[in-house]
Amino acid sequence: MFRRLVVVTVVLLGFAAFGLLITLLQTYRLNAHLKQSQFNLAQLSFFAAHHARPDPGQAARLLPHEVPAGTVPLPGVVPENRLSWAVAVLPWLADRKFTTEELVRTVRPDRPWNDEANQQVARAALAIFLCPENPPPLEADTPAPTCYVGVAGLGNDAASLVLREGVPTPPRAGPFRYEGPTPFERITDGLSQTLLIGETADAPGPWLRGGPSTVRGVDDAAGARPLIGSGGQFGGFFPMGANFSLCDGSVRLFTPQTTPGVFYRLATIAGATAEAGPAD
Repeated sequence: MFRRLVVVTVVLLGFAAFGLLITLLQTYRLNAHLKQSQFNLAQLSFFAAHHARPDPGQAARLLPHEVPAGTVPLPGVVPENRLSWAVAVLPWLADRKFTTEELVRTVRPDRPWNDEANQQVARAALAIFLCPENPPPLEADTPAPTCYVGVAGLGNDAASLVLREGVPTPPRAGPFRYEGPTPFERITDGLSQTLLIGETADAPGPWLRGGPSTVRGVDDAAGARPLIGSGGQFGGFFPMGANFSLCDGSVRLFTPQTTPGVFYRLATIAGATAEAGPAD
């Protein structure tokens, strides 16, 4: 009887130890994926700020100075059919599976993103655009998705807002806009107080495609879906919240408990003077 009790005890302890080991491994994996996603965002925000190649002899141009346009300009073509801002950062990216220099040479900025000439590039699944925690499935012969989108400000139409010389910045404007770059001097809240790129598991689209696939405004309407978390506008990969890079290149984790009004102000380039959102 005693021997049987000892055996049962050992077996139970073994199961408990195995369960603890599994929990520790899952926690380690989750934290590793969290750090990798933060690294991806930091790299993307850094390269976005350095997207303009410096002119020879003009060292000042090596410093970050603007957020690139949300789409590659193409007259007569709507933003959803243009190439995305990701084209601006391609020259600086490195990937284990793809030679990004070849992608830069292959991409045709004078054609829509879905033109056959751009489909080879569109199908390249670049790891830097994918959150390692439950990324969207990669299907053969289809455009590769992105888990990261540029923040356009407040409202579903925010990316269409225009900055004009000598005219006050629209209160809802964010750092990414379809029609042009955003100079850092227009980000009056400060680079460390303005969201640039965020994680989203919500309807991931191709990284090469312009429009909502790669640039999104924050839906601040009353009764809108949650900002962060499973089924929310951002996040959906990690239970603790969503990672965002800011215009200064830093990365922060925002929890689902983030106050909406604070988030709305961070999503704009002049949020300190903008009206608070409905939940503030």
